[in-house]
Amino acid sequence: MNRTIVAAGLGLALVTPQTAAAADQESVKVGFVTELTGPWSFFGTACVAGLKFAEATLNPPGKRKIEFIQIDNQTQPTQAVAAARNLDIQSKVIALSGPTSSDTALAIYGYAEQNKVPFLVPVAAFPQLTKPGTRYSFRIEPNAAGWGYAIAEFVAKQKPGAKIALMHSDFALMRAISAGLKYQAAKKGLKIEPEIVFPQGSNDATVQAAQVLAANPDYVVVVGAGGFDNTITNQLLDVGIKPEKIIHPYGMATQVKGWGKRSVGSLYGTFFDANLDTVTAEGRKFIDDFKAQNKRLPSYVENYCYVTSQIIREVIDADPKAGDDREVFRNTLSALKSKEVTSGIPIEFDKNGARKEYIYFMQIQDVGEVEYKSKPVFTTNWDPEIIPVYDLVK
Repeated sequence: MNRTIVAAGLGLALVTPQTAAAADQESVKVGFVTELTGPWSFFGTACVAGLKFAEATLNPPGKRKIEFIQIDNQTQPTQAVAAARNLDIQSKVIALSGPTSSDTALAIYGYAEQNKVPFLVPVAAFPQLTKPGTRYSFRIEPNAAGWGYAIAEFVAKQKPGAKIALMHSDFALMRAISAGLKYQAAKKGLKIEPEIVFPQGSNDATVQAAQVLAANPDYVVVVGAGGFDNTITNQLLDVGIKPEKIIHPYGMATQVKGWGKRSVGSLYGTFFDANLDTVTAEGRKFIDDFKAQNKRLPSYVENYCYVTSQIIREVIDADPKAGDDREVFRNTLSALKSKEVTSGIPIEFDKNGARKEYIYFMQIQDVGEVEYKSKPVFTTNWDPEIIPVYDLVK
């Protein structure tokens, strides 16, 4: 397992009794198990970029130092559990975080709940990560079944009775999105036809794109894994599917660039975007500084992983014992009432560890080398207690 310790430099500061006391304390260690290789590295590397960008503000003078110990889970659930166990037993971390894949996150979830290790999930969105009875796991990203629900709501508003072609990879995240879409489509009188499921490891959709064209749907929902999402999108465009018909449940900056200029007019879901007016002043600075350093815009993945460090900093600052006692850390995190510094979206968890459920749908207007332009066309939120998200997928 590849392992890296990420921590901000302390720099020079005026020494006071308070800062000296903080400096004398042992660092708070957080295990960050994410996808640096394998099919989900598309997301894991973006997450790490957001986390690393938080280094400048993670450890201000006078505060107890926080270290994130990174381990690559290779997009393998077994590796994720092995890494979690190693970080728990050997590194004595106070908490776990990091996965962007629901499959690896679910593996860590089981370990965290059984061994009472606080687990803050930055991006993975499978509903069962915060199923009823969950105590030690907390999910930052809205649940994926709700994304599918939101797509059905959007399509029904645009064209009542529409037919939707659904193309998705066979990963936990995609199964949850599809379940939410099919649940709400039935309620709204929408038709799902055809539904095409790609086995994990698929890298070509030529035949399936032709099948979708022949079905003549009103919309095509595309949910491929990693770079395969770009492949499906471009092969749909190759056979003549109009971009305005294509809906991506989620869109990262790197994905939008991969879809290219031909995708102008298509839609994608997001929870943080440089083109949203709701971005705070600090969020705008994050976007500008990230773009200058990385030559691309950040997206919701980078934002959530950036916010992860903010949340952990707030937990440690709220109760000094939280850095040494997992139960105190868990209870302090559970009681947290804050806001994302980048978006102003509330950070507040329900009894099962879920937070506010919402999504924006953006329509692409232009795609450049560094930036892209899009506009919000639909936004909605949902209550996980009303939509049966925990029953739709297991």
